[in-house]
Amino acid sequence: MSRSFRSLVWTVGLASAILFSAAASGQYLFLSYQLHQRIRDNLQASAQGMLGDIAFEDSWRLQGYRRTTEGPDVYSVVTETGTLVDTHGYLPGMLGHVSLPFLFDFDRPFKFSSDVGENWNLYVHKLRDGIVILGVRAEITPEDLQERFIANASRFGSNVADATHTPERAIHESFDWAIVDLNGTLRWAIGGIPMKIAVPEIPDTPALSPVCQVGSGYYSVFFQPVRSRSGRKVGVITVLEDISAERRVLHQSAIFNLLVGVSLWFITVAFAILYLRRTRVPEITCAQIPVLQESDTVEFKSSLRWNDRENRPDREMEKVVVKTVAGFLNSYTGGNLIIGLDDKGQVLGLQADYSTLKTRSNRDGFEQALRNVLVNAFGEGSCAAWMKASFCSLQDKELCMIKISPATEPMYPKEKGIEDSALYVRLGNTTTPLSGREAVAYFRERWGGVSLRRSYFRRPTMQPAA
Repeated sequence: MSRSFRSLVWTVGLASAILFSAAASGQYLFLSYQLHQRIRDNLQASAQGMLGDIAFEDSWRLQGYRRTTEGPDVYSVVTETGTLVDTHGYLPGMLGHVSLPFLFDFDRPFKFSSDVGENWNLYVHKLRDGIVILGVRAEITPEDLQERFIANASRFGSNVADATHTPERAIHESFDWAIVDLNGTLRWAIGGIPMKIAVPEIPDTPALSPVCQVGSGYYSVFFQPVRSRSGRKVGVITVLEDISAERRVLHQSAIFNLLVGVSLWFITVAFAILYLRRTRVPEITCAQIPVLQESDTVEFKSSLRWNDRENRPDREMEKVVVKTVAGFLNSYTGGNLIIGLDDKGQVLGLQADYSTLKTRSNRDGFEQALRNVLVNAFGEGSCAAWMKASFCSLQDKELCMIKISPATEPMYPKEKGIEDSALYVRLGNTTTPLSGREAVAYFRERWGGVSLRRSYFRRPTMQPAA
């Protein structure tokens, strides 16, 4: 696989992971917003419908409301003084503690007029750990009221737990009821038993509150103020909707997107690691040098500018080093050039090269000379980006190691005497110039092609000496 194609795959993978993460986050926010708007619209429509049925002017006139209203599943209507006007689908904790604004004897019917102008027939039945209050408005009082009170009260059982599980259909349709424990906590209620609760905080405008949890369910709560003709706040309608199913779907969608996003990031990171491992030049330490031999990633050179055969300085030797560096730059994996070793790995050192330097005959002078040669051949930027020189001592002799990374573009050395049209590459343990069709084919595969190389998945290794 060509380096440019690997780079493209990495870029596409990273871009895909980022775009999917952004899209998943955007989808979650959009769905949350849509859910919020739908719930708000539904609850507001229900609350405004109830407000229209109440039609408050100068007083609470509830006859029309009682006859016509078909409220949502869960709601309550409370006056500014804390009098409960109506409730349905009561949720534990929705209204909290209550007080009774009337005197009573257990299991004896009595009449009561609420502060919203309604006349009630009420009946209080004692439980072991609380009470049940039954009530029917005067205008719909059934015959044989005493017997009906007794019969319906008996259906609530003997304790609060049993009473709260009494099905609504088991109680006569004319009756409203409320269940209160010994602590004064309202545990269940259907209808408008005229009890007192804490004075409510009435918002100035209709408002959707944050989602609240009741038991194992999640509910959205909408508050609709009730105003007189003069604009005074006289009560509040509270409407609730169970959104547990919607939240569960939203949560599952978020988890799915998260898992997919994590998978994409994992694949991207894994590919990046593979990519970096493949393009990273193997590190060589001085201790490894005695067991190395030349390979596609390792090359030995006896000197930079000293001809051992003729035993004299020879600037032509620099061209050999330049060609080797070019071969590594144009390779798929880069490599290491070690100066101061002969072809068999025998340690020669850099002393002969030091002797050719006029001003500083030492490591610093050699490094400067090497840098000048490479900069002249490949440019300052290429040297800074893809080459790193270091020194070490072996057998009391100094060696220079040049670590060369694979270049992102073909490198043609700008050195006199080196053929400009030749593309130097590594073939095994040798550096070979390519030209013509061979150079074009290699160029396409290395930098611009998409053909697969089985060796891509095999990390280059340093071959030990035989």
